[in-house]
Amino acid sequence: MIAWLAFLGPLYFILISASVITILVITILTYKHIKSTNYLKNFTDYVSVLEYYMKKGYEITHKDKILTYSLEATRIKEKDVDNVSKSFVRLTVKLMGARLYKQFCYLYGDEDTLIFNMIEYFNSQYEEDAIRQQALDDISSSEESNDKSRSTY
Repeated sequence: MIAWLAFLGPLYFILISASVITILVITILTYKHIKSTNYLKNFTDYVSVLEYYMKKGYEITHKDKILTYSLEATRIKEKDVDNVSKSFVRLTVKLMGARLYKQFCYLYGDEDTLIFNMIEYFNSQYEEDAIRQQALDDISSSEESNDKSRSTY
């Protein structure tokens, strides 16, 4: 009888440990599923927050590094555009903070995908630079008016 108790003691310990581990694994998997579902349900809200930080980052980057080129109606060299876009990403990440950055990395799958989307945002904003476009329009309209005035003589 005592031999059976000595045998059953470790067996009970193993069974209880296996049950606790199984419950923990199920809880963790359920938590991850709920977390993923919440990200998908609230995707538009997350994207709105991300766009807010990217817009702020672009405004600061534009003012500091692009505005002079825009006013002169010139384009930045390709190498400089890469550097400016990297500084835009660094600034945007600083603005949003480490915790929010990790959440966005989780939302987009990984860090590379998030950074790719941020750079695409920067590039689209840079291509639609209204100040540069207005300066180009002003230059072309002044050249047209100069051409017309020359042709009248």
